[in-house]
Amino acid sequence: MEVLCIIVLMVSMAGCGRHHPANGNPAPVSKEEIHQEAVLQTDSFKYAIKTANGSCEVYIDYPKSGPKAAVESLRTFIRSTLFENGCDTIADDPSEWVRQYCIIRQRHLGKTLSEMGLQQVSEAYAPEEGIDIRLTCLSDRFVTYEVYRYSYISHGAHGEYSDYGVTFRLADGQRLSHILDHVDETLYAHIRVGLREYFGVSTDKALEDLCTADLSLLPMPTFPPYLMKDGVRLHYSIYDICAFNDGDPVVTIPYDIAWPYMTEAAREAASGLRIKN
Repeated sequence: MEVLCIIVLMVSMAGCGRHHPANGNPAPVSKEEIHQEAVLQTDSFKYAIKTANGSCEVYIDYPKSGPKAAVESLRTFIRSTLFENGCDTIADDPSEWVRQYCIIRQRHLGKTLSEMGLQQVSEAYAPEEGIDIRLTCLSDRFVTYEVYRYSYISHGAHGEYSDYGVTFRLADGQRLSHILDHVDETLYAHIRVGLREYFGVSTDKALEDLCTADLSLLPMPTFPPYLMKDGVRLHYSIYDICAFNDGDPVVTIPYDIAWPYMTEAAREAASGLRIKN
């Protein structure tokens, strides 16, 4: 029997950070992190489907009001992230977006099982898929959303997931795709420090044992860096610099360190957050 559920929540604005616990779901934002005087207001929409083909769920923070250009840009971003192939026939309604996302992905899961020659699977091996598009940082000049997407197909060795952030300028809604203008050995050294803290190791030698990348010249993450309250965040994807079991490392470079490496547009957006020495 097919089970459907939809939850619509009213919120003001998410704080500037979140943590993914072991189950992969973002931890709730605390009251202390909520900015009561935010210029951008959002509604939250959640929808889930569970059938014999597996389960699918979606969560979005939908911008309902604020600077017009930013609201329009964010809505376009959310819609295009949910429906990568367009789906122009879907109504311009966030409630319909989350419902249609689950319906479309459920069809995909059913097709995938059919191609694998599986007509029925047990609940323990049923496919799971979902996406979370959440506002995680809002300042007076920029807004950052983080996207968490996961997929588990029955009988696979393990699932797949991605987690990345995107920053938009509030004034005109422009997406800030280039946060860092350049990198050098000094910045790489700070990134290595952040990675040691993330993995809980004290030396580069211990870090080398975990990483598959050359630590002397670390690659940038698959997804570009983005702005958070406490600095420039680098969120590495699985396999970027380490094995799947070691996850997707996150390093945040404080603004007082990152500032010389940031683009002019990124500096302007983060100017109110820079630590003054």
